[in-house]
Amino acid sequence: SGTVEERIQHALVNGIGDYLEEDLAEALKKYDKAVDIIEGPLMGGMNIVGELFGGGKMFLPQVVKTARTMKKAVAILQPVIESQKTTAKTAGKMLLATVKGDVHDIGKNIVSVVMACNGFEVIDLGIMVPAETIVQKAIEEKVDVIGLSGLITPSLDEMVHVAIELQKA
Repeated sequence: SGTVEERIQHALVNGIGDYLEEDLAEALKKYDKAVDIIEGPLMGGMNIVGELFGGGKMFLPQVVKTARTMKKAVAILQPVIESQKTTAKTAGKMLLATVKGDVHDIGKNIVSVVMACNGFEVIDLGIMVPAETIVQKAIEEKVDVIGLSGLITPSLDEMVHVAIELQKA
């Protein structure tokens, strides 16, 4: 029960994907663009998850379940997002990577979809990407923006390492 936004957020927070197709179909009738659903109720749900996790009220297995639900929602919306793209000119080129030592990429995947919908050419290097590869590809592709992803604490140190290597290059 509740509004479509409340149902979508409830599904994310609780990791329930059973009714996503129906709820997202309803949301598509209400929102002008599919990306607005991602930037609105889906991100609202992810913000709630972040607050719960940060406050120690949600633990990693629940967050992983939530991430799977978000990934499923984005997959459902992806064909609609692709069909709604109208930008011929690129807004820039963005390189995304989950840093070496980390396999968590749901945040990176969400950023990729949102940026692509806003006219960016996105180059996604995937997970467990070493600093050298990030630096080499950034130079080779002449990117405008670099986004690094990681969930575990050591990833922060790896991100600092990547930044230092980028400065050297």
